[in-house]
Amino acid sequence: MMSQKKAMRIIELMVPEEAEGDRIDRFCANALEQDFSRNLIQKLIKSAAILVNDKPIKQNYRIKKDDRIVLHIPEPETLDIIPEDVPFEIVYEDDDVAVVNKPAGLVVHPGPGNWRGTLVNGLLLRLKNLSSIGGIQRPGIVHRLDKDTAGIMIVAKNDRSHQILSEQFSSRNIEKQYEAIVIGKPLHAQGIIDKPIGRHPVYRHKMTVLETGKDAVTEYIIKKIWNTPEGIFSLLDVRLHTGRTHQIRVHLASIGTPIVADPIYSKKHERFKVPYLMLVSRKISFVHPTTRECMSFEVSRPSHIVTFMEKLDRRLRNQK
Repeated sequence: MMSQKKAMRIIELMVPEEAEGDRIDRFCANALEQDFSRNLIQKLIKSAAILVNDKPIKQNYRIKKDDRIVLHIPEPETLDIIPEDVPFEIVYEDDDVAVVNKPAGLVVHPGPGNWRGTLVNGLLLRLKNLSSIGGIQRPGIVHRLDKDTAGIMIVAKNDRSHQILSEQFSSRNIEKQYEAIVIGKPLHAQGIIDKPIGRHPVYRHKMTVLETGKDAVTEYIIKKIWNTPEGIFSLLDVRLHTGRTHQIRVHLASIGTPIVADPIYSKKHERFKVPYLMLVSRKISFVHPTTRECMSFEVSRPSHIVTFMEKLDRRLRNQK
């Protein structure tokens, strides 16, 4: 009897110049759109399921510019999402929607390398009902945040609410407000970045400003500036008028002010030794799918951003 081959996903990455010298497991974990753990990446390297320039490598391999990395990711045969006690805050809940505050570092939904311990696993434990439109891996998930982005999210508790909220996102009737700490400062105290975004033609894990990309509009206001011995940093209030993948990260990097600790769009991402990206979804406003009431919710800054701001404040005080 012939053995059945396990289904595989093949992903190919090219290494950009700014990532040269990174460990391969760190680069892959940061570069892939789905949230793969470094532990999974290391296991794949050990089993020769990750090749660099068609050759197996060691787990501590340091990547070089234009290395061609090919990952062979086994697809799961079955998927049972288990309700788990996952830390996150429920800001609001009724029969139709929930508003939650996702911590930085928490993956939104299950995927390769993260079948357990995601926000969805926690939602299944704490909420009685979730919409099914997103499929078995994404119950209730109307929109998502990157793993290292903290902040507020809307969850749909039934399919009708999910559909109405999705339409509000599509028609740009949901207001999303973020805060970001960036390296340097924009030229203007406030401005609108109106640049189309698309997939990078060479480095496929990255998005980039591209003439043929989809329209993308980001508005920012400078809230605070720190001029420290380590450099200039700015706290920005950021509002999204469109919702492209990595939009804030790409747009801010495109004007020369990348977000602190951004492993994809900042060359100096490891320099500041902070655990997560300095980006938080602070506020969201939408029309309730049943009552038609305008609802608005806001969350506090997460601790890693507060800690970094306090560090910058101390630097300023010590200069005086």
